[in-house]
Amino acid sequence: MSSLFEELTLNLSVPGFLPFYPLAVIAGLLVAYLLGAIPVALIVSRAVAGIDIREHGSGNTGFTNALRVLGVGPGIVVLVFDILKGALGGLTMVGLLLISRDLIVGQWLASQAQTLSDPAAQEATLGFLSANLTGPLHDLPCAIALLASVLGHMFSPFMGFKGGKGIATGLGGLLVLMPVVALLALAVFMVFAFSVRIVSVGSLAAAFSLPFITWWMYPDSPTYIIFCSLTTLVLIFAHRQNIKRLIAGTEPRFSMKRGKES
Repeated sequence: MSSLFEELTLNLSVPGFLPFYPLAVIAGLLVAYLLGAIPVALIVSRAVAGIDIREHGSGNTGFTNALRVLGVGPGIVVLVFDILKGALGGLTMVGLLLISRDLIVGQWLASQAQTLSDPAAQEATLGFLSANLTGPLHDLPCAIALLASVLGHMFSPFMGFKGGKGIATGLGGLLVLMPVVALLALAVFMVFAFSVRIVSVGSLAAAFSLPFITWWMYPDSPTYIIFCSLTTLVLIFAHRQNIKRLIAGTEPRFSMKRGKES
């Protein structure tokens, strides 16, 4: 984290860094959370079947319950849009960071006549322009946005701060932030879920594997490793009831037929 502190200290003296960068980060986190909070399963259940999915099946507003209650087609729709809202949250953060970069560069150009005679300001500006917001100042907001979108899905203000488990939404954010990590975690999910036909087993296996895959792919990025570990803890917390049922041997197995589970 020292590199983050050094990067932040270096750029605080760059004209325009305040307020553009912190405003971009705050706006990006808010958008990521609100996108994650969109109750896709509730919307689809009302549109397709005229029901409130929270009153059927497990009462969860995620892909698994949508598959059980509504069937394969609507379930896939829920899955796709849950992934999409996580991806859009990540893309929004990246886009806002790029916009803030352009605004900061513009502010620096406007004040160039004053800063060129100041060696310290020149060094700070060149440091910012060379970093181009691709180092820690890019990684940290994007990693937090991933966590924000998952928390939005789990604690949606549109449903009394309740929601789903966050796996699909987290996958969407990972596809933007670390696509290879996302695909490897998805592979872990599929292997475990389809081996035992229990979605929660696949979800938990993918969640547990996430920090290790991240460490393997990004060994020099403590930001990604730390926040992926935090995301894992949040996902495990969301699956606490599933864990109890797995221990008791009562967790249902999935079937691709509507209303069928064993």
